[in-house]
Amino acid sequence: MKKILGLCAGALLMMPFTLQAGAGNSPAGPFVECQLQNGNVEFMPAMFCEIKKGKYVF
Repeated sequence: MKKILGLCAGALLMMPFTLQAGAGNSPAGPFVECQLQNGNVEFMPAMFCEIKKGKYVF
């Protein structure tokens, strides 16, 4: 019984992380296509794009 309860508790604790990962978001903001100053276009979190002085590509 303790093993089943432990597995259920573990699954409930992991659920918010798996749901957030599937939404295309990260703690640094949503993922966007970012055109960097050198012309490269990369898929990265919005905060990193701003730090690297890039522009969002829509």
